[in-house]
Amino acid sequence: MIYYTVNIDNYIPDLKPPPWIHVITEVEESTGDPVRDSRIPKIRCPFSGPSVYIDASKVNLIGPKFMQLTDEIFEEHDLFVLQHPHYHSYVEECAEYVYRGWVSEEDLFSFTQYIKGRYDFAKHFQSMGTIIWRKDQDEFNERWWDLYLRGGVRDQLSMAVALPKEYGSAPCRKFVNLFSNDRIWWQNKGGAYTRSEPKDPYDFAMRMCDLTGLSKFRYRTSISLEGDLLIGDAVRGK
Repeated sequence: MIYYTVNIDNYIPDLKPPPWIHVITEVEESTGDPVRDSRIPKIRCPFSGPSVYIDASKVNLIGPKFMQLTDEIFEEHDLFVLQHPHYHSYVEECAEYVYRGWVSEEDLFSFTQYIKGRYDFAKHFQSMGTIIWRKDQDEFNERWWDLYLRGGVRDQLSMAVALPKEYGSAPCRKFVNLFSNDRIWWQNKGGAYTRSEPKDPYDFAMRMCDLTGLSKFRYRTSISLEGDLLIGDAVRGK
């Protein structure tokens, strides 16, 4: 069993992980982009047999209970992922990327056009890449990498599209509560890289609905008390 994380370009300064965490700090062939470089070992898992990828921002929040849960997972699954607590639809997830400036509209339209006809947008599973349990998933890894290179630096959308027909999953909050303090877990966030100008995603979302065939009535937004835009089922506190 291998537990590993990636800390390329000193993503987490002075990272001091538990001794049982293998830390990858460099890649053999750089893409020239430290963010994309950090995704190479995450997506194209370099280990055979059972392994668990853990985001560097979370490695100090897990321990023996997590390892026990991991043993139970691998008894039933060769691939296990967590579902993001926002429960976004495909369009809502793309809309958040535009709103945050994470991925450009052009890249998202191009990516969506590429997978159209091969992906069921209505059954989109919003995966969360903070922790990934895998055992010899080369086909999934390579499919995810190919899709990732066709979009922006965010890897969640391409991960969802790459998932095979059979895999295990659990709602993230419910699973995290089994081994960690929920409040501390969600205070510690990372991985948000602005690559385009943040903007109101409404017009983009309407065009994306037309492209995917998804209902415009399923696109949900509201404004929080802090003035931030809320997208998806998180609007209703799911």
